[in-house]
Amino acid sequence: MSEIVLSGIRATGKLHFGNLMGAVQHFVRFQGRGDTCLFFVADLHTLTTLQDPDDMRRNLREIVKDYLAAGLDPQQSILYAQSSVPEIPELSLLLSMLQPLGDLLRIPTFKEKVRGQDESATLGLVTYPVLMAADILGPKATLVPVGEDQVPNVELARRLAHIFNARFGETFVIPSMMDEMVKVPGLDGAKMGKSDGNAIDINAPISEISTLYKKRGVTDPKKVRAGDPGNPYRTVDIAKGVDEGCRSVYAVHELITPGEKEGREIADECRAGTIGCADCKERLVGSIAAILGPFQEKRAALANQDDYVIDVLHEGGKRARVLIAPTVEAVREKMGVIIY
Repeated sequence: MSEIVLSGIRATGKLHFGNLMGAVQHFVRFQGRGDTCLFFVADLHTLTTLQDPDDMRRNLREIVKDYLAAGLDPQQSILYAQSSVPEIPELSLLLSMLQPLGDLLRIPTFKEKVRGQDESATLGLVTYPVLMAADILGPKATLVPVGEDQVPNVELARRLAHIFNARFGETFVIPSMMDEMVKVPGLDGAKMGKSDGNAIDINAPISEISTLYKKRGVTDPKKVRAGDPGNPYRTVDIAKGVDEGCRSVYAVHELITPGEKEGREIADECRAGTIGCADCKERLVGSIAAILGPFQEKRAALANQDDYVIDVLHEGGKRARVLIAPTVEAVREKMGVIIY
C-alpha cells in the first residue's frame, strides 16, 4: 500500500554524513517506490535555537541543494520550507487547545534543552512538539522516519490525533514510525551530530575526511600494533563501566562497505591481526569516497543555482498546501472556527 512519507530537518547548519546515510538515502528509496513524499526544511522549528536571519536563509538553501544532489527529485517528491505553508502554524495553534501543558514539560528533549535555563526558555521551545504534530498530521502522513530523539514527539502527535478523532470525529490518520533508523557513528563513536564536533561534512574534500579519520577515528585501543589481533565490534556495558572494541570505524564499514555486513572480511582480518587500524581507516575512506564522489559532483553543479532552489521551494510549498489546507479547513470547521 502506498504511504504518505514525511520528514523534516532544521536549518541549523550543513548536512553531515550521518544525515545522508541515516535519513536522506531512505528518503530517496521512498521516492523510488512511488510513495507520496514530503520532505521539508523546518525553518520555524529552527527559530528555537538559531535567530540569525542570514544564517537561516543560507542554511535552508544549502540543505535543499544537498537534498537534490543526493537524488531527491522535485518532480517526484514535495520539497518545501515549513514557513511556506501558513496552514501548519494555524493547525499547531488549534491542536494546542487540546494539548495538556504537563505532557510538553515532561518530554525528554525539552527537559534536556532547558536544563539550567528554565526562566529563559521560550514558548516556542515548549510548543515545539505541537508544531511538529501539525507538520505530521496536516498532510495526513502515514509514515514518519525520524531519529530516536524525535520518537517522543511523534508519539505526542499520535496521541493528539487520537484525542481529536475521539472528540470531533475521524479526521487524522495515526502515523507510524520506521521500525529502525540507521545510526551512523561519529568520529568519536557517539551518534554523528551537527553540534557534537564529531561529524563528517558531506561536502568536504576526501583528503580532509581521510585526515579526520586518521587523527580522530577511534579503533580498538587494545590493538596497539598493526599485527595485533583486534576487536572490530564495540562492546558497551554501562553497569560494569565497560566500553571496549572499535568505537567508530568498523561500525561505519558495516553500513557502507560493499559486502562487509554479509562477508565480514575486514572484521576477520582485524581479529586475525592481518590488517592494521591505519589500513582499516583508509579502506573506510575509500568506501566513503565511493558514495560522496558522485554526490559532490552533482552538488558542485548546484552551487550557484539559488534561483532554481527558490523555484523548487516555491512550487513545493504550493503542492504541500494543496495537501494540507483541506485538513486544516476540516479541523477549523469541526472546532467551530469560522473565517468570516
